[in-house]
Amino acid sequence: MKLSKKLILILFTCFISLAVKSQPQIIDEVIAVVGNTPILRSEFDILVSQIDPDIEVTDELKCELLQELIIDKMLIHQAEIDSITITDDEVNDRIDNNIRFFERQMNSRANIEKYLGMSIEAYKKQIFPKVKAQMLKEKMQQKVQSEIKITPKEVRDYFNKMPKDSLPFISSEVEIAHIVIKPTYSKEAKDFALEELTELRKRILRGESFNRLASIYSEDPGSKTQGGLLPEFGRGDMVPEFERAAFTMKKDSVSEVIETKYGYHILKLIDKRGDKVIVRHILIRPKLVDTDMEAAKAKLDTLLMNLRSGKIKLCDAVKEFSEDEETKPNCGYFTDPNIGSQRIPFDYLDKDMATVIVKLKPGQYSEPVIGYGPDGSPFYRIFYLKLETKPHVANLELDWQRIQSMALDEKRDDELTVWAEKKRKDTYIHISSDYLSCGWFAEWNTK
Repeated sequence: MKLSKKLILILFTCFISLAVKSQPQIIDEVIAVVGNTPILRSEFDILVSQIDPDIEVTDELKCELLQELIIDKMLIHQAEIDSITITDDEVNDRIDNNIRFFERQMNSRANIEKYLGMSIEAYKKQIFPKVKAQMLKEKMQQKVQSEIKITPKEVRDYFNKMPKDSLPFISSEVEIAHIVIKPTYSKEAKDFALEELTELRKRILRGESFNRLASIYSEDPGSKTQGGLLPEFGRGDMVPEFERAAFTMKKDSVSEVIETKYGYHILKLIDKRGDKVIVRHILIRPKLVDTDMEAAKAKLDTLLMNLRSGKIKLCDAVKEFSEDEETKPNCGYFTDPNIGSQRIPFDYLDKDMATVIVKLKPGQYSEPVIGYGPDGSPFYRIFYLKLETKPHVANLELDWQRIQSMALDEKRDDELTVWAEKKRKDTYIHISSDYLSCGWFAEWNTK
């Protein structure tokens, strides 16, 4: 599912907030020390700046945020004591996966770099230590909270103790599935693309620049402006045919033409680092004609007729026909990545999806509509609206999964608080009151 621009901006802002250069320059001072790690005023002020503008930033709130930041540093400090390790490859994988995600959502690396104000490579170097610290914190926190479970009774008790005027307001949510049918390229279109790329390969072997030809002819928008350069990747990150070619090449060699579901490629191996490789590639896609799209729509029209008449069930149709690998295992349904629920806030849908869904009633299928993949390739799909909730105050009947997640989060937070209370007595902590004064400083400062 392509997310709404609003949600993309929220997620991307959280991701890039780890960077230093993207933040205003602040005259720094050390406001606390945990173990051997200082907490800088700039680090804390950046955290405060990310609070919702509608919330009043009081000293009390700042004190809560500072305590949370100190506990984060305690987790990192304890992770180092417990010899919890995060490899450089794991950190690079996290960064690369995030970049690939936002590259798909923002359509190109160039758009990301424009937003960041620096190259991807410069950004990766800058953000590396902060991402590694974040991953250490997460791993230690997972260790502390790993045994926490929650029972149905605890969920009900959590809900019942919430003040009625504090119950969360739930915006409209939908449960939607889709079936995707991609057009099949004609033999003539495939032959023409293969011939075009074969000629480019010959030109490269005769001495022309791979980078230059990639920047002119490649039809991969994400790497075209980089002379075909792709982010470093490992096994399992790419489609099998592409990956197989990349890992069997010698440095600076140019591959034969290979075919994947995206089209035809040639690769140039730039470097191999253990089980990671860096390559440039040129992609040429076969060109679709009107009859290819018409055939895909006709196939979906027939399927839609059988769905509406009950001749085939949705899940069976998805398994047999849908070409969206992300939703296929879940009978075509989208899920909220935050809580794993099939209920998606309506606001999360992109404009094209929302325009279709708003016209449906629960139990209805849409007519086939055109969609576009992250690479710009077109396809046809139909939507099924299973359920639509109206905006409402949270209740156990409609919002069990969401309330269960909230109750579990509170229980985990309580466990983390207990852990921090115990560990702070064994950890060197010094907090300066020059910048902020909180009532708990006397207890938390190492005597």
